[in-house]
Amino acid sequence: MTDRTTDPLDLLDFPGAARLRAAGEVAPPGPAVVEAALAAVRAAEAAERAAVPGIVPLRPRGPGQRTRRLLVSAVAIAAIAAGVSIYPVSGLRGSPPAATASAADFLRQVAATEAGDTTTPTDAPYWKAHTRNSYWGDPHSTSIDRFETPLVDDGSSWVSSDSVFGQQGADGEIVKTVGFAPHWIVSVPGARRKDLSWEELKRLPSDAAALKVVLEDFFPGGPGTPGKGDTFTAYMGTLTRLLTLAPLAPPQRAAVYEVLADMPGLRLVGPVQDSTGRAGTAVEADIPHSRIRVIIDPKTRRPLEETIHYRGGKYDGMPAKRSTILSAGPQQSIPPYQERPPKGSPMPGTGTPAS
Repeated sequence: MTDRTTDPLDLLDFPGAARLRAAGEVAPPGPAVVEAALAAVRAAEAAERAAVPGIVPLRPRGPGQRTRRLLVSAVAIAAIAAGVSIYPVSGLRGSPPAATASAADFLRQVAATEAGDTTTPTDAPYWKAHTRNSYWGDPHSTSIDRFETPLVDDGSSWVSSDSVFGQQGADGEIVKTVGFAPHWIVSVPGARRKDLSWEELKRLPSDAAALKVVLEDFFPGGPGTPGKGDTFTAYMGTLTRLLTLAPLAPPQRAAVYEVLADMPGLRLVGPVQDSTGRAGTAVEADIPHSRIRVIIDPKTRRPLEETIHYRGGKYDGMPAKRSTILSAGPQQSIPPYQERPPKGSPMPGTGTPAS
């Protein structure tokens, strides 16, 4: 189960945080705080211009791009230094999140931080993900009997430009299957396209608006609404797969987070722990018969876990499906493996995020 922790985990660690949590709100920043934030913005803008002499943007390039992210980050740094929370924290000791809490604000802050990552390799030949999937039953049906003991699939996968490798368990044989895409896209009926190649994935835009245009080929009309559970779930599952299984550069990952922030119906749950005890922040949405929750570590900007719980019926509130991402990232090499012909599965013997 992924539920609220008994003791809240701090999203921001700064002087005065204890008083802020106790009060549940903070007074508007004073003139000194505002001036500090403006000074940080001015300094950031000056640094941006100095980095490219002779080039001064005539106008903003549009929401989601690097200049906006840089300014948002500068304001965040100044606000944190002054002891001001720039997005609302969840309620104390299991109480509901504050009324002003926003999943979009949280996800956009994660996006802004991700965009500034200059340490993650972007040219590694492999991308490895280790996931543990647990299944209790059909998350879209409240009438089918639920397993008391879940079926568990623990495995690792590596993807490269032309191959998929799968491994069951920590000591299982690694098997290479040639000719399969790793299925980063959760397909829906009526889509003009079903998936992306490695090369296409590497060329995905780092601007949220442009990324939405690309996703239109796979989701005509966009993500839909929580009331249209199938399309909404597939869209959200695709974004989670891109953040977990795809070899994206940090600016591309930032764009994915911004697209996720724009999904309708998402709400901020607040600090939680995943099934392994790792601290993160959860966002969730309700769809017919189910509740989807994604836990993200705001420090590493990595999804930790995705769960689907039953909503309504005799299993209300119980987990139906859980995907725990134990590790994910670029790899320069792969251990020894065996090569086998395809068996009809795009990712044989591996765990993939819940969708």
